[in-house]
Amino acid sequence: MQKLCFLLLMVVSSLMASAQSDSLTKTRFVIGLSAPELLHTGISFDLGKMNQFGATAGIGPSMGTVWPTLNIEHRLYFGKIITTTNRRRWFFKQGFTWFTEDKDQKALTFTVGADLKSKASNNGWTIDIGGFVLLQNDRDRKNQFYPALRFQHYNYFKKAKK
Repeated sequence: MQKLCFLLLMVVSSLMASAQSDSLTKTRFVIGLSAPELLHTGISFDLGKMNQFGATAGIGPSMGTVWPTLNIEHRLYFGKIITTTNRRRWFFKQGFTWFTEDKDQKALTFTVGADLKSKASNNGWTIDIGGFVLLQNDRDRKNQFYPALRFQHYNYFKKAKK
């Protein structure tokens, strides 16, 4: 777990070192509700106008306890560039979720969605829909497919004024 935290810290610091030319950084804070990520919060980074990488931590109720998750995702953006945000709207997301309480539970997520801009240029909403495969390590059980739906609010960090 410490190695994962260190790796995420290194990725965050290296990606935050290079920023876009407009008033927003490439880094955005996200908070959302979805399956399989549950109630989650995290950070994502624009890797150009077509790619984004993100990491979140989630939590959800489970029979009187909590069910924590760690998630990573990659988004491939497509479509026309929106002039007000200088970013593409539509994306295809591939994600990996690790349920930390049960070391054998992992999920692969595949969704399609859109970034919906708010009135302010630095924040908005994301909605995507698709499915996820709950991976089983036991030979007796088969992988199971479930629908995935996610609502997320995002907020780009603004650059400091010089």
